Amino acid sequence: MENSTNSMLEVTLGNTDIESGVTFNLQVAPEHLIRKLRRRRKISIQLYQEPGSTPLAVQSGPESGTYKNEDGEFDYSFPLRQDRMQVSIPYAVLPLFHYGDLVTARISLENSATGEVLSHETLSLFVTKEELLKPLTPSALEEYLRSGIPLDERWEKTSYWLGRYAGDSKVLSAGIDLLKEIAVGGLPEAEKKLYELYSDEHLPVYDESEARKWLARMEQRDQAAPSAAGEGKSVDSKDLPEKITDEAALRTSEQLAEEGSLEAMWMIFTFSRSPQGAAFSKEQAFSYLKTAAAGGYEQAVGALADAFEKNYVFISKENAEDYLAVLESAAEKKLPLAEYLLFQIYYDGVCLGQPVHGDKKKAYTMLNAAAEGGSIEAAYSLWKFYENGNEFLMEQEGALKWLNAAAEQGYAAAEARLGDLYIDGKCLKKDNEKGLYYLGEAAEKNNWDAQMKQFQSYYEGRYKDILFQKDTERAFALLRKFADAGNPNARMLIMDKYENGNEMLIEHREAAGYLKAAADDGFVPAMYKMANVLLDGLYFPKDLERAKKLLENAAAAGYPDAQFALYQYYFSGYKTLKSGQVNRERAYKWLLKAARTLPQAQYEIWVLAGDKKNSDIDITPQNAIEYLFRSAAQKFSPALYHVGMAFGEGREVKKNTQRGIALIEEAVSLHNAEAMYTLSEIRTKGEFGGESVKQDAEEGLHLLLLSAELSYPPACNRVWQLYSEGNLADESEAWVKTIRDTAVQAGYAIEEKSLDTVKKEIAGSKE
Repeated sequence: MENSTNSMLEVTLGNTDIESGVTFNLQVAPEHLIRKLRRRRKISIQLYQEPGSTPLAVQSGPESGTYKNEDGEFDYSFPLRQDRMQVSIPYAVLPLFHYGDLVTARISLENSATGEVLSHETLSLFVTKEELLKPLTPSALEEYLRSGIPLDERWEKTSYWLGRYAGDSKVLSAGIDLLKEIAVGGLPEAEKKLYELYSDEHLPVYDESEARKWLARMEQRDQAAPSAAGEGKSVDSKDLPEKITDEAALRTSEQLAEEGSLEAMWMIFTFSRSPQGAAFSKEQAFSYLKTAAAGGYEQAVGALADAFEKNYVFISKENAEDYLAVLESAAEKKLPLAEYLLFQIYYDGVCLGQPVHGDKKKAYTMLNAAAEGGSIEAAYSLWKFYENGNEFLMEQEGALKWLNAAAEQGYAAAEARLGDLYIDGKCLKKDNEKGLYYLGEAAEKNNWDAQMKQFQSYYEGRYKDILFQKDTERAFALLRKFADAGNPNARMLIMDKYENGNEMLIEHREAAGYLKAAADDGFVPAMYKMANVLLDGLYFPKDLERAKKLLENAAAAGYPDAQFALYQYYFSGYKTLKSGQVNRERAYKWLLKAARTLPQAQYEIWVLAGDKKNSDIDITPQNAIEYLFRSAAQKFSPALYHVGMAFGEGREVKKNTQRGIALIEEAVSLHNAEAMYTLSEIRTKGEFGGESVKQDAEEGLHLLLLSAELSYPPACNRVWQLYSEGNLADESEAWVKTIRDTAVQAGYAIEEKSLDTVKKEIAGSKE
């Protein structure tokens, strides 16, 4: 606990790993749990970036709506339920953090009726080298401040550090040392801060002589500033070296940069990123880069975006505004890359993770201008907007113009799409020859989809309505070629071919090697598959730790099967991966994530909601039935069956026996043994949900036998009963014994008697 208005609320930081998210442990004074009060109590959490206490923006995604306010800022509220609570915030909704970022969490207990804040706490957090949030400590921040970060960031965070730990004499001493280094680096704000600290009589570092020294430096700098602008020897632009290789070339480039040469500025920045230029001021180099970018030097614009992305500089709201201004300046000079980057910012309303004013109309203007200026990414994006909803209300002719422009410049994705349009005769006159040409061009440029279509053409002997000479040898040669070139879909298919008949006649090490390569490259489906391989220990030695890491990475990337696997792991274990103890909170977290799209997870939520004895998942009956219907909509056979039963019996939905039977029949078509057994009963009795329906004893018996063939225990038990009663006298004794054994193994109490005895009893009853 750091700052608190009173003792009504206590907050500590729990787990903060990728899997857990940022977890807060909350404890509320018991008097707020009185039923009358609890209904009017809520917990609110806000997050701020420091220095500056700028509200953190929520990343767009499936969960973002839960955590953001109307301004897109992180603002999460939930009702108070009990005195001890734990809440986890997924990293997926938080902005991309970088080592050294500072975050303040403000947690409040509020009166939800009046909005009054009854109590609050703040926690200071620090982003580690692993990009995880941890409690801020003086030592962690000092280590970061001495790690060679840019001067501006060093100044901002040193000031914050001194303010945050103002009463710590060790921090004050170390902070002054850092300020001196910053001042020597040329930042006047540091000189002023040193003067203020040495002048403060209340601080242990009070020193009049040191204060006068820093004041004198400030005055000297102010006097020197006016004359500095006129200094510098003029250098002709033709003297710009091809590359900065020595001190003389650097001095020449600096003089040209001061005279306004954008190319010289770019060269200096490039030099500063090389080992030879490691000693050059990173702040000065970055200043040159920004100036060159604002002046319209295309390479500088690209490098500026890359520099922020790779965290060469601290990203604050001011940085984002500065970056936006640079791009706007470059766009005024009609630089396509700047226009395209501005399109992305205006369209998303986000700049370097910071919220900015979004403007779709302005975004389209920038995208169109970038395409007009020759940006192939912009040209293809215009086509994609047309094809996926036509948000910008383009005419087909105009959209095709941009698709053709991108394809003519060799943009592989555009070539692949244009090829399919010609083959389909969609938007263009059908021309198979042109279509295959463009697909071939895209495949040569390593477009994954186009490559797989080439493989398919020779493997199946056709692609869409175009016939090929079927040639599996050539198809597999192409598949290997594409896999060796890095196509993860080809690598996964080779593994699939091996496991399903080994049509390519390769041994397991080669097949598994392709799978591993795809997983190592971060292809999410391969990561999930590789995790299962490591758990089974079939192609590689078992490695539970590596398998769990792959599952976690795939789940964090949004792969629903991996998310469902982690639910199973924390709830009861997944294959050979055991948690050691049940962690239902984590289990349910992953289950709910998987249930956004995965029908098995949606069905599981419905099952858990109905199992009050073994489950405590917090979900209403209405939400549970909605999950069941969503699962059924994706043709998950258990869900289809239970929705059919709900309609037939009028449970939670309006009764409709015909629709119920239709859904059960659909589940039967998907080989659901339980649905087969139930439909068998319905057809045999001619009754469902208390209503008369079609009766067909022959179909009923057929469905019963099918269900028993699939080892459904109730069906096996019923078959044995029928056989014992003499109704299946013509059945194979060996088959009947297998069916009976299945029922016994499932726990049915069947009298032990030989088949011969049963046959004699049947014969006797007939006499």
